[in-house]
Amino acid sequence: MTAPQGRADRLPNHASPPAHAPRKPSSKEMVLRLVSHHGSVTRAQLMDLSGLPRTTVYDAVATLVDSGAITAALAAGDGRGRGRPVERLSLNPGRAQFLGIEFTRRATRVALANDACQLMGVRGAEEPGTADWQDRVRTAHRLAVTLAGGALGPGAVKGVGIGIGGPGTVPRPGRPARPGPEVEVAQLVRERFAAPVRVERGYRLAALGEATWGAAAGEPDLLSVSLSREVGGGLIQAGALHRGPYATAGELGHVNVEREGGRPCHCGGRGCLETIASSQAVLDRYHACGGLASDIADLAVAARNAEEAACRVLAETGRAVGGVLAALANTFAPAVIVIGGALTRTGTALMDPLKRELHELVVPAVRPHISLRAAALGTTATACGAVALVANATGVRMSPAAEVPSSAV
Repeated sequence: MTAPQGRADRLPNHASPPAHAPRKPSSKEMVLRLVSHHGSVTRAQLMDLSGLPRTTVYDAVATLVDSGAITAALAAGDGRGRGRPVERLSLNPGRAQFLGIEFTRRATRVALANDACQLMGVRGAEEPGTADWQDRVRTAHRLAVTLAGGALGPGAVKGVGIGIGGPGTVPRPGRPARPGPEVEVAQLVRERFAAPVRVERGYRLAALGEATWGAAAGEPDLLSVSLSREVGGGLIQAGALHRGPYATAGELGHVNVEREGGRPCHCGGRGCLETIASSQAVLDRYHACGGLASDIADLAVAARNAEEAACRVLAETGRAVGGVLAALANTFAPAVIVIGGALTRTGTALMDPLKRELHELVVPAVRPHISLRAAALGTTATACGAVALVANATGVRMSPAAEVPSSAV
């Protein structure tokens, strides 16, 4: 299933943003993609399909065969008596695959991509609350084997990206890892898959997923925010994920929005955006106003029915989120802002006040260039972003035209 494109809500008086020319694939990447797409091709067919010169195609094929990314074999019936037998080229399914894993409180999700920059699929499984990290990693391995067609041999995985929750839990590059769950899970994954591992904050990876395959595919500069059980986000600048020197960039949920009388936050502060815009915080304020909806889905119905308490609380939430996004837009001037998460299901009751606040507070020089879009990848975003993270680290750029299957969970 091809991922739906995020709906673009441009701010009022919006001029078209400057077009960003996509990076031209290398000859090796082009050959890989063509071999993967067509299944089995000859060198002559690759020349016709790619338009590349004969020498370029032959050099690219030689490099890819030597690396094991593709295989060459004589086609049946091509063993002719005169001339060189015709070889057919196929993608080696057991080589250079990239994995992305997301561990949430109740689910494990795995995404798999091949060396041809194509996303092969996303699978998920629910996890019992009693599952330990060893159980979770075994689940991830089982899902990865299924995605790989039942076999995941030694050396098949080139890198594994891991998305994990919790602010401040990600090891900093070049510094000793602090004890914590992310250290244990990284070690277990490294041993299970015999591959390099990178651990990152889940919300940052979701931003990378949306920038690679989702609502902002191909955009080099974007800001993403998710409004769910937690509030988090990510910043992509010049095509690279920004994490900051302390690996805390993107903690939008802990931007202070209520300096006086703010509610306590689990981070130790008070008045953080998460105390206003997380799904539970919204429901708590709604219930304090006498509302009866039990969850976000019911709250969305109440808002559509113009229930006063629902509309008032969602308007307050939208204004708070819009104010934070405006401050960040004024600072970083992203071309695209992507908004996702369970709370967005409440629709215009949340989004209209958010857009108005964003428009009013963004400086005129930035305002015409911002495109506001709905997130497109849903629950697959973090696992997909984890794939892009490790692929990018090896110099491989994922294809934004790839299909993104829906997650099972």
